[in-house]
Amino acid sequence: MKTIKFTAYLFYRYYSTGGPKRIPYFSTLCAFSMVVMLHVFQVLVVFNGMSLLPAAGAKPGTERLMKYFEWALYTAPLFLILSMLINKNELQKLEHDESKIKKGNLILIIYIILSMAFLIFLILLKKNKI
Repeated sequence: MKTIKFTAYLFYRYYSTGGPKRIPYFSTLCAFSMVVMLHVFQVLVVFNGMSLLPAAGAKPGTERLMKYFEWALYTAPLFLILSMLINKNELQKLEHDESKIKKGNLILIIYIILSMAFLIFLILLKKNKI
């Protein structure tokens, strides 16, 4: 749980430094949800479950709008769970020394890049049946 809160703190700190000051918590939850969804996609690729997700090749117009709505329904429970785990007031009160924050940011960036690379690798592996 400490790792989740520290990662959320890193996102929150990043989003608090620029742009509108009223949305860093929402942006933190969105970014964290995307990281979790990366792992969900990895599991779905491994177990051939990509057919469970809404199709990406929707035509423009209402069909595309319905696909966005379906995606919102898929991700809403995850977003709500994260909002219960990550409290805004706790994030605002957290403090860490600058060296830990720098190290955490570097590790987080590397982790996200490696997760994306692993997802791409899994997709290519399944596609080519290597």
